[in-house]
Amino acid sequence: MIRKLPDLQHESSPEFQIYIHQVGVQNVKVPFRLDSRYGGSHELVANVTMSTDLGADKKGISMSMLLRTLSNYLDRPLKSKLIRQILEEFETAVETNSKESQLKFEFQLPIYKRAPKSGLVFPQYYDCVFEGRLTPKNFTFFEKVIVQYGSYCPCSASLCEHLKEQGVSGYPHAQRAFAEVIVKVTDTSIDTSPAIVWLEDIIDVVENSVKTGTYPLLRRVDEQEVARIAAENPMFVEDSIRRIANGLNHMGPLYDWIVKCTHQESIHTSDAIAVMWKGVQGGFNGSKFL
Repeated sequence: MIRKLPDLQHESSPEFQIYIHQVGVQNVKVPFRLDSRYGGSHELVANVTMSTDLGADKKGISMSMLLRTLSNYLDRPLKSKLIRQILEEFETAVETNSKESQLKFEFQLPIYKRAPKSGLVFPQYYDCVFEGRLTPKNFTFFEKVIVQYGSYCPCSASLCEHLKEQGVSGYPHAQRAFAEVIVKVTDTSIDTSPAIVWLEDIIDVVENSVKTGTYPLLRRVDEQEVARIAAENPMFVEDSIRRIANGLNHMGPLYDWIVKCTHQESIHTSDAIAVMWKGVQGGFNGSKFL
């Protein structure tokens, strides 16, 4: 009975024969498993985007085929190899002779953070992304994390010291800051078995580089310690991104990376930003990924 039903996507031609770069679905909520660096696995929920390109002579694709393909893999831990396998099966199923297909999982990763003095522990959630892109010649896999930290203005601190010399008090301003980090683990056109880089490792590199990470739960003794660390690490956005870049350069098996730091100013209406990337041949560029 199903075979007898009409299929306009395959049985008709497009009104205008123009190539479409990406067509698919987004905002698809799915449960999935993710292995943890600390052992065991997380049961998480992801927002999935899945797409492919479409030739000028094709009317469209079967959107449900995207989800039908994905549904066969939701019981397996999410890894780069699994994303590649899903994309390969998807391209065969939709029969579009794709030039590039994409699959992206956006999710929040919980990590238990320990307060610096009291030792209180509470989960902190980090926005993360796994993304795979498949072409006839290559598969590329990216990991992304967004890490919040505190930024304390060196200029404001200096001006407060100047006030202190005049017998007047002042408080240096601080702001929330965010580092968006995208890494490509290895060049998969050469190495089909890329090394594993844990999301937790990337988060550690950022937080250890800037020193002024945030915590979900603090007591007063912890707040005092955070204030002490802040006084030792005032940073312009240029300072924080260079610290993070240095950490990534010493991290290990990273083929490429790109970082964007945003300091949400507390006394200005604008935000301060900085963007850097590793600079390998044919690698990332700021306008394409951030």
